[in-house]
Amino acid sequence: MRSALAICSLATAVLSAPAVAQRPPPASVSAAVTNVFDTDMESGGTVGLSAVTLTGGGNWPVSQTTTLGIQARVDIDNWKFDKPAAFGGQTPWQGTNRFSLAVPVGFSLGDGWNMSLSPSVELTGEEGADASESLGYGLTALAIKAFARDKLLGVGVGVFSNIEKTTAFPFLIIDWKIAEDWRVSNPLQVGPSGPAGLMLSYQIAPQWEIGAGAAYRTYRFRLAEDNPIAKNGVGEASYIPVFAQATYRGQTGWRFDLYGGAMTSGSLKVMDSQGENDIAEDDVKTAPTVAVAFSARF
Repeated sequence: MRSALAICSLATAVLSAPAVAQRPPPASVSAAVTNVFDTDMESGGTVGLSAVTLTGGGNWPVSQTTTLGIQARVDIDNWKFDKPAAFGGQTPWQGTNRFSLAVPVGFSLGDGWNMSLSPSVELTGEEGADASESLGYGLTALAIKAFARDKLLGVGVGVFSNIEKTTAFPFLIIDWKIAEDWRVSNPLQVGPSGPAGLMLSYQIAPQWEIGAGAAYRTYRFRLAEDNPIAKNGVGEASYIPVFAQATYRGQTGWRFDLYGGAMTSGSLKVMDSQGENDIAEDDVKTAPTVAVAFSARF
């Protein structure tokens, strides 16, 4: 549930596409705080989550048609369980952390077309997990067509090997002005958690925008070596975030986002160390969620 409302927009996914603008996007930093309120689990007990996400990176031209970037991200999640019956009343995992690094390379193909390849590595695990068993790798490839400054469309594919599982999925990249003050875009970052989702936005004033969106998220993490349910096992969380947001854009390249919504169709699972056999799992009832985020470009 950590990344659902973080400030990870289409700009992150296309940082390495040099022809989307006349110059590469500037360096950027962002910070987000998310709170998923305590909610009931189907078999009994409750679960909640508070999370902090920090991102930063930049993009630089290396030739007239090629750019090279770097993107770093840190997710710190504090899980709160109370007597989860499906897990024998034991806490299935404590805090989980994720550290990721991506190096996007972009190519301008002419006639408004751009291509991007972004290899990445990440470390995802419960506190106390074996770092060597918590590594994941991935590659994102996408092709983008800029029809105009406010009309961008693309397709891509992500392939990730993450904690005993390899996944591949196609995704749509869009940032399209469909009417005077309306646009459709991607609210999240493509990654091991899944595609970027879709959001419909309306500009209510020059610096204010409101919108609503949804996505599908699932992610794995290595459990601690002293985990009470599965030592060195694999944890998995899946959910569908549905949210509304209000955005204020400052005149000097910064923005502030406020989110409210719900985590729906939640599921939590503990597997063995190979990630093949389920040891315990339970569904999570819909949980109200709020988040705030701040980002700046310079």
